[in-house]
Amino acid sequence: MAAGVLALSALLGLVLFGGAALAAQTDISIAMPAASAAPKILGPASFAARPGSAFLYTIAATGQKPLVFTASGVPSGLALASDTGTISGTMPAAGSYPLTITVSNASGSADETFTLLSGDTLAQTPPMGWNSYDSFGATVTEAEVMAAAQAELAQLQPHGWNYVVVDYLWFDSEQATDANGRFLPSKSRFPSATGTLGFKPLADKIHALGLNFGIHIMRGVPRKSVAANSPIAGSTYTAAQAGNTSDACPWDTHMWGVHGDTAAGQAWYDSIFAQYAAWGIDFVKVDDMLDNQVTPLVYHQAEVDAIRAAIDKSGRSIVLSLSPGPMRTADATDLNGNANMWRMVNDFWDKNGLSTLADVFTAAGSWQAVLGLGVGHWPDCDMLPLGYLGPRCPVGASRATALTHNEQVSVMSLWSIMPSPLIFGGNAPALTTDATGPLTLALLTNDEVIAVNQDSAGAKGKRISISGSQQIWSKDLSGGRKAVAFFNRGEADVQMAATLAQLGVAGPVTARDLWKRNDLPPVTASLTVSVPWRGAALILLSPPTTDADAGVDAGTLGSGGTGGSGGSSASSGGSAGALVVAGSAGSGATPAQGGAGVESGGASGGALPQGDTSGAGSSNAQTSGCGCELGAGSSQSAASLLSAAMLSALSMAWARRRRRAISASAHH
Repeated sequence: MAAGVLALSALLGLVLFGGAALAAQTDISIAMPAASAAPKILGPASFAARPGSAFLYTIAATGQKPLVFTASGVPSGLALASDTGTISGTMPAAGSYPLTITVSNASGSADETFTLLSGDTLAQTPPMGWNSYDSFGATVTEAEVMAAAQAELAQLQPHGWNYVVVDYLWFDSEQATDANGRFLPSKSRFPSATGTLGFKPLADKIHALGLNFGIHIMRGVPRKSVAANSPIAGSTYTAAQAGNTSDACPWDTHMWGVHGDTAAGQAWYDSIFAQYAAWGIDFVKVDDMLDNQVTPLVYHQAEVDAIRAAIDKSGRSIVLSLSPGPMRTADATDLNGNANMWRMVNDFWDKNGLSTLADVFTAAGSWQAVLGLGVGHWPDCDMLPLGYLGPRCPVGASRATALTHNEQVSVMSLWSIMPSPLIFGGNAPALTTDATGPLTLALLTNDEVIAVNQDSAGAKGKRISISGSQQIWSKDLSGGRKAVAFFNRGEADVQMAATLAQLGVAGPVTARDLWKRNDLPPVTASLTVSVPWRGAALILLSPPTTDADAGVDAGTLGSGGTGGSGGSSASSGGSAGALVVAGSAGSGATPAQGGAGVESGGASGGALPQGDTSGAGSSNAQTSGCGCELGAGSSQSAASLLSAAMLSALSMAWARRRRRAISASAHH
């Protein structure tokens, strides 16, 4: 791969301050640098579990193996495996426990602070992992799950991916239940699930790899258990008392709904989550939580509340994912209070899905306007249908993803800037055997892009402009940095622009193209990029260093601290080296339903009414070519902060960084 670049067709050609015109339709090239032998710690800067519960997480790190892990500050009850980086044991009392992690090999060492968060809010960053559905539908076997887990461990876990999830109908075809009416895994597909052991043997094998294990379930109680009036474990109630035979899933015939607001209904959910806790389940995706085939949509709030209570009672740290969508912004308060992630759309696929990429953009536009969504609670864009979808894809024939190269970059950019959970649906072993593998790996293991998604500040992305087929999004990052995503949904390459004032940033700032992993010239007032058709550009803006020779780490975003979340005004001089955020430009500004939308900096946010198309098709009062209305003189006031000496020093620092990058590339 010449110069470490995965050339898909033609150069992205991201241009600052104008530049050469692009061809009408350009395919994106993204960087795939050669793996470094030196160790580097990646992934999220923290991981959370409930006090007193079992804990398991493996530090994400790259570098030539063998790697040796050490740590200081590990609390009693937990231990770090020096050969794998897996931290396991029992979570201590509520609190924050910063560890200093060091990973070393023959080429050097690296250290980072990694914080264990003991508390009730899990998923402090969006969950990342693999799910079986897109490649296997309802037919995945234990052997296939283990092969996927091994592939994830080898290819993705070093970059922060840690969940392995068995999706739909794992109890088919036998549909066996235990004495208390709870489904058991199919023994023909999961042969380790002997007797009533359930998924515990498989969970133990996944955990032994240092990965976390999850399952999919359907809302409700098995119809066969209601018919048999099975006793509910740990209670005096029966399945017939818990079940609601007038409440059926419109597309699955295995379950009845549950009277979630009754003692019998709560007892049912208590019993199944006690079972899942005993199996060692870390993640549960509960399906049919929204009836999306009726008008108005029906959100099963009583059952969501009962499931949350059951998880809390189980004593295990279980991440809760709700499906399908489109979950309504009107239900945001209950979702934020109960779930760690919830689907914004119906099933998203590369083609022939129930939701399209255009639908995801529309839903994202609605959810980015909802205020008050906390850390640990993430609107979910759905799984990533990338790579090879097979060998038993449930929607159409097994295939390489039908998304174009540019659309795949758009998908990863939108999922990262939202930020959405990153759940890969493609065939994991095919990452190293299929023709789709190199591109898919380049997408899934770009640590700079992943760092935007996993940033420790936990900020939600904001759409700052929409104009026709073009959108600009931004996301506050730790360390006073900001990510900016430019999306071109049109059929021809375009130039897009945003001023630093629109982005809520006072210049000068350094800029970096995260897909090409290239440093760009410093930005003083306006950022202009060329974005290919159906494509995206993702740019990182960082404060200039006060030491021109120190430069800025061009390899990863780093985990950093908190801070940098907008709202402060530009004061004289600013704080040392920090981006000055000028009033959270455009954060949450939303068009009124059915009316004219004005996207402008500093507007106060509010939830979009359900059914609003987030400005699509409305009359938007926007100027300056990028869909944002500017305050008069905004670019001039940003530029006036610069002195000639500061700009000169920044330019020289950028030139030195470019020489270092070119020199490093030549060594590959």
